[in-house]
Amino acid sequence: MHYDGMTFRPPYEAYSLLLQVTRGCSHNACTFCSMYRTTPFSVSPLEEIVEDLTEAARDYTYAQRVFLVNGDAFCLSATELANIADMIHEALPYVESIGCYARIPNVVAKTDEELAMLAAKGYADINIGVESALDDVLAFMNKGYDVACAREQFARLHKAGLSFNLNIINAAAGPERIAEHAAANAALVNEAKPTLIFVSPLHVDPGTPLERLLGEGRFEECTLGQYLEEEIAFLEGLTLDGCVFFGLHVSNPVPVQGLLSRDKDAMLARLRAGMARIPREVLDSHPTKGAEGRLR
Repeated sequence: MHYDGMTFRPPYEAYSLLLQVTRGCSHNACTFCSMYRTTPFSVSPLEEIVEDLTEAARDYTYAQRVFLVNGDAFCLSATELANIADMIHEALPYVESIGCYARIPNVVAKTDEELAMLAAKGYADINIGVESALDDVLAFMNKGYDVACAREQFARLHKAGLSFNLNIINAAAGPERIAEHAAANAALVNEAKPTLIFVSPLHVDPGTPLERLLGEGRFEECTLGQYLEEEIAFLEGLTLDGCVFFGLHVSNPVPVQGLLSRDKDAMLARLRAGMARIPREVLDSHPTKGAEGRLR
């Protein structure tokens, strides 16, 4: 299989077959992200995809889900994505669905008819990093869209029958806006109705613009305790049913996972109990300085 540079996938895609169709990220300019900084964006040659599917047909015959990598494979045209889906289904007849990372602008670039066609081809539960429901935070993160645009695209995806997961970065608005950010994020996610919500704290990676802004005093990082406060407030505000809440990333100080709304109270209890068990000096520390306080 061709995997060039660092290959990333969401934790919950651990059992999916990873098929590389792009390298890097077509945007690669988010303030906080270090994932593809040194990987120039390019599209995989068709012959490489064919070779990988031939290998997969031999070694992963019964694969049921394929996740396209890297950064935002949904940036490919609808025609390209449809052709890749046809190739996947021909080589791997047991595949039930195809996922990938997707940016809001990737969805904007496709017509309603194209989105519906991709859903019919098996695309489902694509992973969208919406990150925040506050316009100034999205602008600070250099996401390339605003909340109104994101809201419109969620509605279009539902209309097309193309399900999606959402990433939310808690603590991205800083320590003075925990309640505001949690409430805005919960309201947007309740309206969006994703299949799954992937939550993680904002962490400042070396070499990112965010690291420089933090050093210049232009951004204030939340403490570990403040992150947990925001995650609890965010979860409290969710009113969804049949949606997975996924907080099992290595950066989550208290890991939780469950189905909303069935497991909401149990997850809130675990977050509060976990927070109570973390020493105060750890709760008051900043993740960038190395304190994690992770409980299992």
